[in-house]
Amino acid sequence: MSDVLDALREGLAPHYTVEREIGAGGMARVYLAHERHPARKVAVKVMDPKLSSADFRERFIREVELTSKLNHPHIVPILAADECLFVPDGPEGLCYYVMPYVEGESLRLHLLREQTLPLQEALRITFEVADALSYAHVHGIIHRDVKPENILLSESHALVADFGIARAISAAGGRTLTGGQPVGSLAYMSPEQLAGSRAIDARTDVYSLGCVLYEMLMGAPPLLDVAEGSAPTRASLETVLQAGGASRRTARSVKDAIARALAAAPADRFASVDDFVASLRQSTEGQGRRGWRPHIGRNTVLAAGAAVALVAGVGFGLRAGRRRVLDPRRVVVARFEDLSGDPRLAPLGHLAADWVTQGLAQRGTVEVVPAGGSGHLDARGIQALAAEAGAGTVIAGSYFKTGDSVRFQLQIIDAERATVRRVLEPVGAPTSAPFQAADVVRLRVTALLDSLFVARSPSRPEGMH
Repeated sequence: MSDVLDALREGLAPHYTVEREIGAGGMARVYLAHERHPARKVAVKVMDPKLSSADFRERFIREVELTSKLNHPHIVPILAADECLFVPDGPEGLCYYVMPYVEGESLRLHLLREQTLPLQEALRITFEVADALSYAHVHGIIHRDVKPENILLSESHALVADFGIARAISAAGGRTLTGGQPVGSLAYMSPEQLAGSRAIDARTDVYSLGCVLYEMLMGAPPLLDVAEGSAPTRASLETVLQAGGASRRTARSVKDAIARALAAAPADRFASVDDFVASLRQSTEGQGRRGWRPHIGRNTVLAAGAAVALVAGVGFGLRAGRRRVLDPRRVVVARFEDLSGDPRLAPLGHLAADWVTQGLAQRGTVEVVPAGGSGHLDARGIQALAAEAGAGTVIAGSYFKTGDSVRFQLQIIDAERATVRRVLEPVGAPTSAPFQAADVVRLRVTALLDSLFVARSPSRPEGMH
């Protein structure tokens, strides 16, 4: 991180003063900076080192220029974009763009704290996000990566970020650049995205928005329901809606609208986000303004920091010539190996690793580095992964089925010594609700790394992605 931070500080001076890293996601890092004229706080976002090709940088600049023309109250605007050299005498550079530093929190942090939202709040967020998506669709731009991390909540309103970046990654190499993984977030991706189809239109965003609404109401995305290519049909959604105070008609209509948005075939979905919204509005006519909350128990998760910068994706080209020192406080989370034998659980390893990465980034005790790839990691593979990331600590693990349960096993590995520092006690949950186990894994890993490093780590400022 220090090399990138130093390069940013040098490359963006004197117009911007880059202060510190404030967040990390699956493909990018976010930095707090101060713009000189006009004087204001801004956020600068740069991408994963894998996105270093000249083709990506060219596509990135082109897509950012296109999306920077979007002007909508529910879209986070782009203030500037360019490239600065990472190695003074080398051809590779850091692609970046600048966005406002927005006071608020992401929908992801909001859901980590609340788990589920009242019907009216969930619909309000959905309608505002849909308004932003509809505007972008009219201008020929498909988001392709709608998820809670890309939705910012500020002063009771939703703003959408990351327009055009998934398209830039896909066009510049797609799965090759992301370790074989499809571009986007698995839990919110449409079947056509998962299949690598180029026939992507507004109905892909309809699907992702349906996933987000489902998660706001149920506490987890409908991953297992759609893994087999079918829309969610579990009675639990309708039951929970009624238990929270919705009428039977409203509960059934909302469930049916979400099910249509999540149809496996694009032709079976709503043709536009406007149609999705119209169906939801019709579903809740006569329901009134009263809020409701499903009674689903969980441990409260404290979100770190009230000031959150949620900005659209950016890329940088990173030369890999220099040898990195393995810092034990730099942590890389490998995708968890799937030993379940259940195709419905196949995406769970990627999603659980992503949740652990987000939890560590939000906590701020260590510097966390996202990692792609999948499958079994032997000692040599772990050392290679650590060396590539410059990480002295690797979190690796697997998950398997026992009857009607799924169980996770994790290890905290000292990459420098190639030894296991800690083994986490196995975590289990019903196969019908595997996210419960993934959430406990995230909390336990965060607590364990706190115990290993917090006492001897200098305190880090708050303000997490």
